[in-house]
Amino acid sequence: MRRNVAILLILSLALAASGCSKHSDRSSYPQQTVVTIFYGAGFNNLSSDIKNNIKTTLQGDLPFPGSRHVFLSFAHLSVSDTNFSELRDSYLIKYTKDFGKISADTLYRVDGSRTACDPAVLEEVLRKVAELYPDAKYGLVMSSHGTGWLPAYKYSTVYQAIQYSARQRRNLPIYDRNADPDEPKVKTFGAEVLQEGTTKYSQEMTIQSMAKAIPVHLEYIVFDACLMGCVEVAYELKDVTDVVVFSPTEILSYGFNYKAFSLLFNDNPDAAGLAREYYEYYAAKNGRERSATISVVRTDKLEALAALSAGLFGKYRTEMAGLNSDSGVQEYFRGEEKHWFYDFRDILVTAGASVDDILSLDTALNECIIYKAATPSFLGLQIDSYSGLSMYLPSVTKDDQGVAGLNAFYKTLAWNKATNLVE
Repeated sequence: MRRNVAILLILSLALAASGCSKHSDRSSYPQQTVVTIFYGAGFNNLSSDIKNNIKTTLQGDLPFPGSRHVFLSFAHLSVSDTNFSELRDSYLIKYTKDFGKISADTLYRVDGSRTACDPAVLEEVLRKVAELYPDAKYGLVMSSHGTGWLPAYKYSTVYQAIQYSARQRRNLPIYDRNADPDEPKVKTFGAEVLQEGTTKYSQEMTIQSMAKAIPVHLEYIVFDACLMGCVEVAYELKDVTDVVVFSPTEILSYGFNYKAFSLLFNDNPDAAGLAREYYEYYAAKNGRERSATISVVRTDKLEALAALSAGLFGKYRTEMAGLNSDSGVQEYFRGEEKHWFYDFRDILVTAGASVDDILSLDTALNECIIYKAATPSFLGLQIDSYSGLSMYLPSVTKDDQGVAGLNAFYKTLAWNKATNLVE
């Protein structure tokens, strides 16, 4: 009898173990702490989308309690996509899941009067993470609006902008991301709303301020934000991260495929896999929602690309200066007036670079770009040439867009200092 009871007990334990999720299996622990940080700047019209992204992530596989795989979320969110009058505190939260039960542990609080687009907040949160999890591998996913390499006030039409890189308020508007109600909403990094009485301001962070604010070295940065897929952005961040995942075009507001987020909860987080899942998710859709571009860049190869580019820009400077809006260079922006994002490779192809020079450029690009993919169009914008990176084309920027001021800012970017695109 005792023997039969023992056998039944062993069988029941085996069945219970087979019903556990993979993160409830304690048999294999990572050797090093691996921290995945979701950073959402959602005090804007993306608040509901970012909430849904976090919710979707929590429905999937999460690290189990005691695991050295760690998932942290920090999100600054408004009451709704239109209500910015009530300030809400932001929290750094650790999420775990055990036998299907989610646990949330609040690790840090940031006062609601401070936005996630303040570089000081980004630095503060990341320093707290490093304090809690020293000597770890860190990865960062940033979700918000975004406008590539541009100065914080440039891509705009609704709210006055506070440019945090300069620590001063500028009486300039911010891009209206819902101009056409019939279009799918897009995420265009960092634009959160501050409201003083009935006046709304947009608080934004330049890519230079972001790079300076990051106090730890990152395995990867994933931008779930529009227009960040610029060579200028990648080069500005090359000293703080090994890999950058981003889109040269806009991104639909639903964002990445967060059902695949657990690809990051590994000893060697698969950021490229997350990018692939993003592309395949939208490539399988129909109609205008079949819109996605994505690239994964190794930053250790960017200096070689810059050195080659410096020579090419010098060699073809006259031809590049002759390009205009009718030259047919692949665009990554929508709207006639937003001439700031063109395909990096196609600029030189259209300028008439030789076959040998384009082959050298392709070799350098292939060294940098781990993965790239693009649907045939993005919300009606035809994508015929796709190198995986966008770049500024000074000759196409119109005088009424303040080209002199924009070029002056561009000269402060690390990419321009390395390549002399704008003399």
